[in-house]
Amino acid sequence: MTTDTGIPAGYRNIHYKSDTKYTLNVAKTLLTPVGIWPLQRSDSSLDRVKRFVQIVTVFALMCFLLIPHVIYTFHDCEDLTRYMKVIAAQVFSFLGIIKFWAMIVNRQEMRCCLVEIEAHFRDVECEEDRLVMKKSAKIGTVFTTVYLGLTYCGALPYHLILPLLSDRIVKSDNTTQIPLPYLSNYVFFVIEDSPLHEITFATQMMISCIILSTNCGTYLLIASLAIHSCGLFEVVNKKIESIFELSQDELQECLNRVVQHHVKAIKFAEMIEEALSVVFLLEIVCCTIIVCFLIFGVILEWADNRPLSTITYFVLMTSIFINVFIISFIGDRLKHESEKVGETSYFVPWYDLPEDMARNIRMIMLRTRRPTCLTAGKLFGLSLQGFCDVSLDVRALDLLARSLLIKRNEIS
Repeated sequence: MTTDTGIPAGYRNIHYKSDTKYTLNVAKTLLTPVGIWPLQRSDSSLDRVKRFVQIVTVFALMCFLLIPHVIYTFHDCEDLTRYMKVIAAQVFSFLGIIKFWAMIVNRQEMRCCLVEIEAHFRDVECEEDRLVMKKSAKIGTVFTTVYLGLTYCGALPYHLILPLLSDRIVKSDNTTQIPLPYLSNYVFFVIEDSPLHEITFATQMMISCIILSTNCGTYLLIASLAIHSCGLFEVVNKKIESIFELSQDELQECLNRVVQHHVKAIKFAEMIEEALSVVFLLEIVCCTIIVCFLIFGVILEWADNRPLSTITYFVLMTSIFINVFIISFIGDRLKHESEKVGETSYFVPWYDLPEDMARNIRMIMLRTRRPTCLTAGKLFGLSLQGFCDVSLDVRALDLLARSLLIKRNEIS
């Protein structure tokens, strides 16, 4: 007996573990150190205690960075323009904390998704199906490389270069010091004196890297899951296109498997949607807010003739904007692949089949009339059209930032 591509039914993917690792390796590398990798082992009581301590420590460090920064902004920051520039860092840190807890709350659902990915690679029926899924994983790797490169090239200079280029803080003894990456008001102790200032500077850098890893790791895990879901629908398309190359005896069995694969792809996409719908909403909303404030920073630094600061803000703004584009593109591609299953089913000569076989094809076409898609908090779908709407909102706020800058120049 052979499969629908003529390959023996005994085919086994002996590389399924390496395929799964290739798909998820980068996200695992970033999320394991902060304790929120869903497949992290916690069988014994000691492992659970270690994981609990790890999560509490990481969360406490995040709060140690964000809360004093917010206190400074609302109580000590008298310059409106400075407040407008630092608010983007606060939103980014807040987004990292939300993602951190979203991964913890949805740990079981995320684990199920990751286990399913390994099962999908293990249970492929032929090498062609495996190559289709690997191709999707390679697309995810390209997105990973682009996103990580832009994010780290934008975020690290934001924390290293901008403090060096900022105006020095004048202390009471008329000496100066480099400002902290996150200007903060630590209510219970003073950090102006050395070496406490240097220790706080290094601690803020470390915590910002933790938040950056949480943001990037969660985002890359989401992208990997969604791209894998696209690969499942592409496998269904390939099977539908090849079913009429089979003999009449094999056709019924193949149609049954096509329906099963289609249902599997739909259920996997629904698992992603159920676990990450709120995260998608926060990603879109928070990234839009961050881009708006970074645009203001670009305009302000350009007006003040600070080219290095302008480039730093621009690179970071570009990385966040591409972040929104990638997640919108992935959502749009998943919807397209889901709809394509219906189109492929319609254009094959299903009408020449016996009634009981044609019924399976018609059921697939009926199901694809409501295409599978990812949504942001059940409010709107992730698509390129949504990205265009976000771009228009950013453009409107860009005009507002320019008007604020003009008013500031008039007042000065």
